Amino acid sequence: MGGSLHVHRAAAGAQRVAPYPSRYAAVLARVTPDSRVLDIGIGTAGALVRNQELVLGRRVTVVGIDPEREYVTKAARVVAAAGLADAIKVHCLSIYEPGLRSAFAGKAKFDDAYFSGSLALLRDPVAALRCAATMLKPGGRVYVTQCFHNRPAPLTARLKPMLRRFTSIDFGRVVLAAEIAEIAERAGLHVIEDAPVPGSIDTRWQTARLVVLGQGSKG
Repeated sequence: MGGSLHVHRAAAGAQRVAPYPSRYAAVLARVTPDSRVLDIGIGTAGALVRNQELVLGRRVTVVGIDPEREYVTKAARVVAAAGLADAIKVHCLSIYEPGLRSAFAGKAKFDDAYFSGSLALLRDPVAALRCAATMLKPGGRVYVTQCFHNRPAPLTARLKPMLRRFTSIDFGRVVLAAEIAEIAERAGLHVIEDAPVPGSIDTRWQTARLVVLGQGSKG
């Protein structure tokens, strides 16, 4: 599949491996009850299932996509084992897939979209945000949780692409917290909220942040 989201392999104990449960909780607590949410880069769905009380309690329906067949197969098993097959649907698709936007148009549009630790792994984050926004109902929001760097990290920025040459792991790219507003603006979105995720990583070098984006330009 062309233009797929490159993700970590299951053996990698790095950036894309199961996000802290609090990251999903931070988002699920903000979406409106009875919402329908597009989860971009759902992976094995383990982190989402660990928050099943919020999913069921707020009657949220989640459609998760991931281009990695291995992850999606595992996600389907995890969801079924948790008894959440009615609330969570998973598909092997890329956010860049043209057919995705036509499949979720009109009445099939989502209330919100969520990138759980996947934005820095995308080849074109701006295009991905733009694609997600086209599948939202008017007033829908895009949620992003990600470990963003608080200061430039030239060595890390050089090492990540090099590591991919020698392993099957895509470590993504370095994204600075200061870049968030610019990336959102280029995607036709604006920042509504940008704050550290409670209980998650927060150091002088990097912070797990929750970013809430609204449609259109600010003001």
